[in-house]
Amino acid sequence: MDTKSVEEIKADAEVKAGVEVETGDAWQRLALIAILYFSVRNIKNSAQGLIYIIPALAIGSNILSNLNSPEAYITIGVLVSTAVISGLISFFMYTFRIHNQHVEIHTGVFQRRYTNLPFWRIQNVKIEHPFYYRPFGYALVVLDTAGSGKEEANIVAVPLAYANALRKQVLAEKTKDDGGNHHQAPVSDSEINEADNAGSYQNNTNEHDEEVLNTRSIGDIVIHGITNNRVWIILGAAAPFYDDAIGLVSEWLADKGLQLNQLVGEQTVAWWQFGLYAFVILMMLMAAMALLSVGGALFTFYGYTLSRSDDRYIRRSGLLNKQEVSMRASRIQMITAKQDWLDKVLKRVNLYFEQNSTAGQQVQELMSPNKLIVPSVTEQEAVALSQEVMPNCQLHRSDYLGISKRFILHWLLTAWSIPVSILLLIGTVSAELDILLTSLGLLILASLILTLRWWRWGIASDSQYVYIRRGRIGVDYLCFEPYKIQQVIVKQSVFMRRRKLASIKFVLASGSVTVPFLPEDYVKTLANNVLLEVESTRKSWM
Repeated sequence: MDTKSVEEIKADAEVKAGVEVETGDAWQRLALIAILYFSVRNIKNSAQGLIYIIPALAIGSNILSNLNSPEAYITIGVLVSTAVISGLISFFMYTFRIHNQHVEIHTGVFQRRYTNLPFWRIQNVKIEHPFYYRPFGYALVVLDTAGSGKEEANIVAVPLAYANALRKQVLAEKTKDDGGNHHQAPVSDSEINEADNAGSYQNNTNEHDEEVLNTRSIGDIVIHGITNNRVWIILGAAAPFYDDAIGLVSEWLADKGLQLNQLVGEQTVAWWQFGLYAFVILMMLMAAMALLSVGGALFTFYGYTLSRSDDRYIRRSGLLNKQEVSMRASRIQMITAKQDWLDKVLKRVNLYFEQNSTAGQQVQELMSPNKLIVPSVTEQEAVALSQEVMPNCQLHRSDYLGISKRFILHWLLTAWSIPVSILLLIGTVSAELDILLTSLGLLILASLILTLRWWRWGIASDSQYVYIRRGRIGVDYLCFEPYKIQQVIVKQSVFMRRRKLASIKFVLASGSVTVPFLPEDYVKTLANNVLLEVESTRKSWM
């Protein structure tokens, strides 16, 4: 399936014709369109900061009235002007060069920063196409390194052909280094082209050599937006506006001759009519939330393709801002198949291929260069893709070993006994029946959630992989190879030791996974087998 734009086709042709990547000793400035990138970035950062200020402004004030005042317009104008001026200054203070297989960048206004990134350290090269770049044929190049808490280097405005050529050369150097020739002398463009002609070097990112593994239709993306609703985040941020919004709705209805206080009056409508009104309003709100979620999914995943080029998996998607995330197969630490309750009803799965992560890294899940998501695939597609990445992987096994029922008792005693006891005591002393019923309802709800958690949680293993199943209402399946485990931790409290139980924790580059309350003998055997695999396997995954 060919989804390339005219600009991308032209860029590919220019790359084949030979685009010079090395800039030599001279430092280069960005294209003028980079001013727009810096300005948009500054406005976005300012808007994110205002989210934390809005609740403070909401206290004792009418936000909508304040926003509609001349002072608010002046403030917004000053903020936008400041962001644009700051973007202009950032543009003039930004220089870069590609020299001797190193990417060097000077950035910063008041605090200058120098970044020197050798090609051999670069793990991923991601090319993004913001919507305001695409008509002009420019792109944003993001260079990621392992072990970094944030993206190491961004070249924010270069021609698309140059971006593709840079990616090609970086990955060519990575291919040579992964073959064992670390810290070689710089490879020239002519040497790479000669290797290409001789067939000894294969371009990992040439889309003509890629095999498309999966695509997502608009219908699939709509299903993903419905089943993975994240609108509650927006609703939480908009909480200070609720009173004003309700007032506006009431005024609008009053202009139409409909008074809410008359509509819900006990003498006006019967209880079943009031319930019907409430149900209709609730359905309208849920439909609006679903539409927002679907819109966000279309914005992120429109035109989704998952491709493979040699040992590299590449995800491309985006409606306005086209994004690309690539990942080496050998560096995939874990496969995660997630199903929420609605996913289970529709028999859909969200599949994640997870690479390295860094403690404290705050990257949105969908945009993270360390996670490659395949949204709302069918269960059959999930099985096929998981076995494509990890051959013979069997996520839906029948031999998962469940955790002990003492998991339920442990958390009831340690987490729920004190608040429930306090509520029971208050209800008994005050003789308030509603408090007693609340405490009992809370205890039943906690027991139900813990029971579902216990029922889902299990572990299995074979000669190739370790599998973990977990969840409450939904269910997640995890699969990873033992030789990629960096640390195994066995935990056992005094009470667990008496019952011959233990917990095991696996630490990988993508994060840690814990399975509690397993039989002690099983945990020790599994830990020994995993450590033996780590020690005896010489296979590299970096």
